[in-house]
Amino acid sequence: MVSKTKYLLESNKYRLCTALKTYIDKIPVDNFDEDLFYKVFSEEFFIEFPYIELVYVLNKDGVQISDNVVNPIFSSKIPKKVKGYDRSKRPYYKEAVAKKDCTITQPYTSIVTSDLTATISIPILNENDEIIYIYCFDIDLKGFMFNQDVDINKERFDFFVRIFYSIFSIILALLSLKLIIWAVSSLTELSLDIKHIFEGVILITLSIAIFDLARTIFEEEVLIYKDPRKHSETRKTMTRFLASIIIAVSIEALMLVFKFAMTEPNKLLYSLGLFISVGVLIVSLGIYVYLGSKAEINIKRFEREQK
Repeated sequence: MVSKTKYLLESNKYRLCTALKTYIDKIPVDNFDEDLFYKVFSEEFFIEFPYIELVYVLNKDGVQISDNVVNPIFSSKIPKKVKGYDRSKRPYYKEAVAKKDCTITQPYTSIVTSDLTATISIPILNENDEIIYIYCFDIDLKGFMFNQDVDINKERFDFFVRIFYSIFSIILALLSLKLIIWAVSSLTELSLDIKHIFEGVILITLSIAIFDLARTIFEEEVLIYKDPRKHSETRKTMTRFLASIIIAVSIEALMLVFKFAMTEPNKLLYSLGLFISVGVLIVSLGIYVYLGSKAEINIKRFEREQK
């Protein structure tokens, strides 16, 4: 188990160090702000890194200048008030001082939790390349290994999901092509029947809507070109797709008006029902676009205020 753990730690060292530095960068280098430190490394941090037991900061001499920020999962095991403790003899301090770079210790048994642990040490340097602070992160290795196994299984599952969406997108694209072929054959009829013209236009409109849906699915689920969590991307897709449907239904309603006007005038109310449905769709789409845009503006304003 220890050898596997060491391999996982080394193979993920760059990723871990880079991710942790994004949090450290939120705290000024020249003047350690203890209150800001506790704010940055809050519960949200441990949600992203559930396998990290605690975070603390040492000065250049190895003396702890902050209390432990403890993961709520381990709050019953790990003391918080240890500010001023001398850790200059610990391997994670000595390695960080020697290498002046992010280091991960060999797995060891924690005195406090009695579980297998490793410590990530990230030294902060000044302009003269001298260490001024060292951020330390203790890792629960059982939780870390479980998290890695979950990530591996997720990658495998995502691979099969991408295959499924690829096949589904190809089927939709072929269906769109088939509709185009039907539309062309309908429009090339020798008789200039108004029915053939409208059917051809409807088929072309539907084929565009289906192809657009296939393209969107392929981009978002296979290429990961767009971020579907962003409402702006979802709103654009929904607007485009619904607009195509509205156009197709409108053409169908118009075709029924001509058909019933010439053959069965008493059935014109059916086409009126379709026009009413189109109106409801247009109003609903307008409300959706308006509320979506307003929500996005509020989200951006909130993000600016948080910064």
